Amino acid sequence: MDADTFDKIMLDAINEEILARDFYKGAAARMKDAGTVAIFEKLAIEEEGHRRMLEQFRFNPKAQVEFRKIEDDYQIAEAEALPQLSFEMKPADAFRLAMKKEQQAMQTYAAIAERVADPEFKKLYRELAEMEKGHKTQLEDLYVNVAFPEDWGE
Repeated sequence: MDADTFDKIMLDAINEEILARDFYKGAAARMKDAGTVAIFEKLAIEEEGHRRMLEQFRFNPKAQVEFRKIEDDYQIAEAEALPQLSFEMKPADAFRLAMKKEQQAMQTYAAIAERVADPEFKKLYRELAEMEKGHKTQLEDLYVNVAFPEDWGE
């Protein structure tokens, strides 16, 4: 993979993390529910961490990019509708919105991976999709715990 193409891929991925971070920051600033504000603020911090990690990789392209493979994807995000951002959003809806955004990012990278012929590009985009899948499944776990609390006989 030539250096210019690699740089463009990394800049695009970094930009997506910046957009996600800014979305979550903006959402946090508009929410009324303190719990929802905290969720969006935490997501903004996580996206900033992802941006920094991709920046480091961009300047050290010899490093191996491999994200932990997610074995159990219950595809909760895929089964849920994308909620509208609103000032009165509750924590469950905030998680639902966030997991849908991560699902969209994952699908974008996966679709690009399928369209490119170069094996190095394919691997890089698959790894980026895997990174987003990890974010999505983490948010799905949080969503299930908030949206479907169970009384386990206490």
